[in-house]
Amino acid sequence: MRKKLTNTVIAKLAVPEGKQSVKLFDTDVGGLGVRKMASGVSTFIFEMRPQGAGSMKQVKIGRCGDMSVDHARARARELALDFTSPDFLQTEAARGQTPTFGEAVRLYDQLALSKKSATYREKTMGTLRRYAERPLGLLKVTDVQRQHVAAIITPLMVDGRDATAQMVWEAVSNVLTWAVKFGHRDDNPLIRLKPDFRKVARDRALSMEEVAAVWKAAEPLSEVHKAAVRLLILLPFRKTEFLSCRWTELDGDWLSIPPERTKNSDATSLFLSPFASAQLPARRNDSDLIFTTDGRVVTRLGSKIQTKLREGADIPQWQFHDFRRTFSTHMHEAVIERMNDQHFVIEACLNHRDGSRQGVAGVYNRAQYRAQKQAMLQAWSDLVEVAVGRG
Repeated sequence: MRKKLTNTVIAKLAVPEGKQSVKLFDTDVGGLGVRKMASGVSTFIFEMRPQGAGSMKQVKIGRCGDMSVDHARARARELALDFTSPDFLQTEAARGQTPTFGEAVRLYDQLALSKKSATYREKTMGTLRRYAERPLGLLKVTDVQRQHVAAIITPLMVDGRDATAQMVWEAVSNVLTWAVKFGHRDDNPLIRLKPDFRKVARDRALSMEEVAAVWKAAEPLSEVHKAAVRLLILLPFRKTEFLSCRWTELDGDWLSIPPERTKNSDATSLFLSPFASAQLPARRNDSDLIFTTDGRVVTRLGSKIQTKLREGADIPQWQFHDFRRTFSTHMHEAVIERMNDQHFVIEACLNHRDGSRQGVAGVYNRAQYRAQKQAMLQAWSDLVEVAVGRG
């Protein structure tokens, strides 16, 4: 089958019943195709008969989703030049060799970390050199498994050095993810079922300068991811509850989350200032989800997005949940005109339970706080808008 490859075409590509996979080739660049497995995993491939060869050869370019269609086309054009070179058969073996983990680390540094901030690059490479290269360096990158990394981090965790153990796990995982993207292995076994690293109690609130830096760092993200990040700054919802919001839950300037989706089973609603409303993504015709890229699945703000924001803002230690604490801290410090019970209004915005919000009194107070919540969220929006304008 041949068709111009786009993200939509790839997403709609279906594997026939009873088949393990299906291929679809691009009409723009000869040899470029997509192989979709019954599991749903899609991979860019390149197929062509090299000059002087008697049969077709297939090369895996990388996972769809990890690279754009344009990137895959550019790589396919490079491969087409290689395949038509008279020297291809002599150099193919050298090019196709699977790197060791140590070689993969150096390639990851040259091709990926070199584009990151100097601080992040130095920290990541320092972790890999100190803890991972000696025990893993001579293994083929395809042979590195969970048990190898577990053997490195277990002594660290026994010594109570969970933060270091987590850094090692994530650094090795990043190398394996890079190896998947470049076709050196099929999966990253470290992504799921991460060890239960003990977390140190946190009390992190971002300064307004840091808020502005994170806001700016979100600019290169996709429209949906950028909107989600910036609205999480402006609206102190819990991340998971917020990302599942639907357009039908937006009533004028108020966005509501029903009790079945909240942590404490209390419905909550927050006011969107004009500045906040301007951050909403464009509404899709095929979905009621506000934050989605395909109309079916809720967009995630996972570790990849977190890492991009940390590097872009040059603020290494913060979490999305810190936005709620940031809102609370700055609003406790703010003086809002004609605002009574300021603490309880903040708690209402955060959808926290307290003694004043039980039973009938709780219902009364939630209704009473609506106007005060609007005033507070407008004040917070103004504060963010000024900070972003300064940035």
